[in-house]
Amino acid sequence: MKTAIIVYESVYGNTKKIAEAISQGISSVDGIECIVKKTGDIHTDDLCDYDAILFGGPNHNQGPALNLIKFIDRAAIVHLKAKVGAAFDTYTGGNKNIAVKKLETKILDKIPGISLSEGFSAKVTGRKGPLADDEESRAHEFGVEFGKKIIG
Repeated sequence: MKTAIIVYESVYGNTKKIAEAISQGISSVDGIECIVKKTGDIHTDDLCDYDAILFGGPNHNQGPALNLIKFIDRAAIVHLKAKVGAAFDTYTGGNKNIAVKKLETKILDKIPGISLSEGFSAKVTGRKGPLADDEESRAHEFGVEFGKKIIG
């Protein structure tokens, strides 16, 4: 059985909903188990126990949420080579993929050896939400496709 973890940061609950939808998609693939944890609810050492790691958070001021960045900085001291990963964000307005691209750069810088798949960006209709139509179903499909990559 392959295992995946989604580590996220969320202020208003929108990113949490996307993390859960991605997790459901991953878990729908035979042979994979996925859990979701907020950055403050998991120790970086525990990341070693998973085959795949996804990091996600909201776009804050044209970049990833600070707590998520701090978590990745702490994960840098854990040897996470040969892992599969991906990044995702939630955004408003025309900021699609801005935080996710910066997050991918940070992950690759701090966790050498991780193999990142293309990220995912979900639109939120306003600062506090809700998510735009179909974003949870798109996130679920992203999870299914990512799960298939884990299985190989």
